[in-house]
Amino acid sequence: MRLKLFLLLLLTAVIPSLAQTTGVAGTVVDSNTGVPVSGATVMLDNQGLQATTDPSGEFRISTAKAGDDMLVIVAYGYQDVTMNVNIVNGVIDNLGIIKMLDSNLNNVFYEDQNDMLFDQNLLEDEEGSAQSIAALTGASDDVYYNSASYDFQPMRFRIRGYDSKYSETYINGVNFNDMARGRFNYSTLGGMNRAFRDRTAALGLGAAAFGFGNIGGATDINTRASHYAPGFNGSLAYTNSNYMLRAMAMYSTGLNKNGWAFTVSAIGRYANEGVIDGTFYNSFGLFASLEKVFNDKHSLNLTVWGAPTQRATNSATYEEAYQLTGNNLYNPNWGWQNGEKRSSKIVETFDPTAVLNWIWKPKNGTTLNTGAAFRAVNYSTSALNWYNAADPRPDYYRYLPSYFADNQEAFDLYTDLWRHDDSFRQINWDKLYQANYLNNQFGRGGNPDNHSSSYILENRHSNQLNFMFNSLLNHRLNDHMTLQAGVSFNYTRAHYYKTIRDLLGGEYWLDIDQYSERDFPSDPQMLQNDLRNPSRRVGKGDTFGYDYYINALHGDFWLQNIITLPQWDINYGLKIGYTQFFRDGQMQNGRAPENSYGKGATHRFDTGALKAGATYKIDGRNFISAHAGYETVAPLFEYAYISPRIKDTAIDGLQNERILSGDISYSWNYRRFRGAITGFWTEMFDQTERSSFYDDQYSTFMNYVLKGVHTRYKGIEIGAAYKITPSLTLSAAATFARYQYKNRPEGTRSYENGMMDDINQTVYLKNFYIGGTPQTAANIGIDWAAPKSWFFNVNASWMGDAYVNLSPIRHEALPDLWEKYPTLEELEAKMGQLAEQDKLKDAFVLNASVGKLVYINRKISMNFNLNVENILNNKNIQTYAYQQGRFDYTNYDSTKYPNKYFYAQGIKVYLNVGIRF
Repeated sequence: MRLKLFLLLLLTAVIPSLAQTTGVAGTVVDSNTGVPVSGATVMLDNQGLQATTDPSGEFRISTAKAGDDMLVIVAYGYQDVTMNVNIVNGVIDNLGIIKMLDSNLNNVFYEDQNDMLFDQNLLEDEEGSAQSIAALTGASDDVYYNSASYDFQPMRFRIRGYDSKYSETYINGVNFNDMARGRFNYSTLGGMNRAFRDRTAALGLGAAAFGFGNIGGATDINTRASHYAPGFNGSLAYTNSNYMLRAMAMYSTGLNKNGWAFTVSAIGRYANEGVIDGTFYNSFGLFASLEKVFNDKHSLNLTVWGAPTQRATNSATYEEAYQLTGNNLYNPNWGWQNGEKRSSKIVETFDPTAVLNWIWKPKNGTTLNTGAAFRAVNYSTSALNWYNAADPRPDYYRYLPSYFADNQEAFDLYTDLWRHDDSFRQINWDKLYQANYLNNQFGRGGNPDNHSSSYILENRHSNQLNFMFNSLLNHRLNDHMTLQAGVSFNYTRAHYYKTIRDLLGGEYWLDIDQYSERDFPSDPQMLQNDLRNPSRRVGKGDTFGYDYYINALHGDFWLQNIITLPQWDINYGLKIGYTQFFRDGQMQNGRAPENSYGKGATHRFDTGALKAGATYKIDGRNFISAHAGYETVAPLFEYAYISPRIKDTAIDGLQNERILSGDISYSWNYRRFRGAITGFWTEMFDQTERSSFYDDQYSTFMNYVLKGVHTRYKGIEIGAAYKITPSLTLSAAATFARYQYKNRPEGTRSYENGMMDDINQTVYLKNFYIGGTPQTAANIGIDWAAPKSWFFNVNASWMGDAYVNLSPIRHEALPDLWEKYPTLEELEAKMGQLAEQDKLKDAFVLNASVGKLVYINRKISMNFNLNVENILNNKNIQTYAYQQGRFDYTNYDSTKYPNKYFYAQGIKVYLNVGIRF
């Protein structure tokens, strides 16, 4: 009943009160690219009437009086447009296409520079949660969000502390956030940032005309072929980072007289070895967009792209290892083999994608965009595996000198080996091959018939097939009111499995669980990974260990109304959704024979959201805005199961996550001085988290799930820019925030070897900090558009209050602790001491860039860009850290298994040369 009443009120609000028909209409576009300019203010100067362009760049003023007037169009980043108009009574004069010139010639320079920085930031965390930066790249007029997008990224800054699943990414109106982890992986674009440059962003809870949006903002990427400026763009770049060389080219025909437009782009990125020892990078990408404009009402666009990529990566490790090697970029994932460096951790990705859009404009002010997309996600990462053999990882804690702290002779020996023996502190591939060779020759464990490998290199696959559909209506009801409505659908079939990448000289691998074999020697069923194929011998390319699908379905319907009045802007809307998923096991696991093979239980969730926002225009230069929203979100299937590799068991009492959020801001926009200050507060309830680790106490692999998690995000954001002169701009941005756990959730331990039933315990996380991102940051920068098309930028950033990610197992209250500390206050004090949350080091970074734009003639131009990050060569910037799942249950010594860290590189250089014609 409440929903029906709300819909009735909404429909009542969007019915225009009068239908007057005297005035002007038109479409505002970028003069260079032809892309619509949305959000531009259009005014009839003499009458004081105004309207705002919609996402298609269209506007309409229908309540004017007949006579001569002056039309003024104003938009940030563009030169003002003024034109005389003659208004005829009873007629809406369509002025057609109105082009706006870019107000900053230096945009050519900054576009190429930002492309490079954007690409590098994504590479450094393409599987992490910091990708929410990508949702901000369309917000070029917001000082704070510009700094957050790039300047704060050395420490993996997350806007408002949110995971990137709380930001939405659309391509041509189709929502591309996946259903597994809730996020869009920008690395799937293959670094072709020029092809995906046309972005429109909605910040936070602000209204997005292309979708309902999310608390972390939303971005729509436009790849319609007719919207690319005709001509050729090419660039060649060098950087001393993940890759060394990048070549990119793009050609666009523009829209020809027959209504066809075509754009094609290609990119290659390469490094024989990156800045980190033992890494490499090989990537090639292709993009194409074809559009047919049939008439002024109908057009059809097809976009396809894909970028196969192979790269070797590093891993977090101990401070002790970094100190022993004297290198904060020490990488334990490689070793020498036949005189060449070989990596054990190779990531391979390829996500071919196609998007088809039909755009229908039945009349001026109304657009229906219907899109369908297909994506095949292919992701794998390699890792060493071993069976009844010594751990081959060089940074295994038992190989570190600290493990021998009570034996001075052994301590000195291992210290010397770490500092001077390269083969000791890296993977010893020869030893792995030698162990397998001996198995081939003499058998394992004295059994001449057992020739199984002791060591292998495996691939862990996380693939998806996605089909997505979206239909979006934008309808201008009158001069002041616009209605958006949309429906979306996502079907996903995710596939998780392992294959043999390399037997490392062995004959085969025995597909059993070694931990179960150790703990259940008299029960042969328990050790089987697949009872339907027991004790199977697997070879290169074979699937083993685990193999299951997740089939998921999600649908949304949303409705939003945007009202633009002379002194108020108001938006409100609602969304309803449905999600379901189930697991389909392809192996019958011996630890869960009745609950692993075949189709599992289907989990269903109904969700909804409400949001509203308003802006009060004090005097045309000063504004006060407020937004609020409440939504329920279905749990993500990748975190919904306790041990999905083993069994179908989902979290007990799995339920929707609830989010309550609001913000209020004051902004100003004078000719020389603009900025904003914003306060925000977000509460998240009933969240789920899942982690996996090797548990030393029980000598088995452990899956750990948290449910009912309550977190709070609150803080202040400030950004301002002042034009000292027309060509010299000073900008500053800062945030002070606190992101914390606010309850004691329930944790579930699940033992993969089946030695014990799943155990539930209270986890004492209340008031601990959410890790992985700075909670305080500040930046100051200066930009100079110098004479003769020279451009300079210098900026300095400070980041602090970043905390180590918590391991919930260190926050459990074990029975004997209850005996020693019988009151809750005493227990929590002890738990806080045992699980003390360390901070990452505060970081200061100084960056600078210089560029030159050269016009060879009226049709050809070249740009040269040099960007230097971390000029002071600070090599002690900790970018990320986490507590281990291992814990000393004997002595309750929290230092026995210390944190693991990632570090940023020192000075980083980007040199780019581009040409356009």
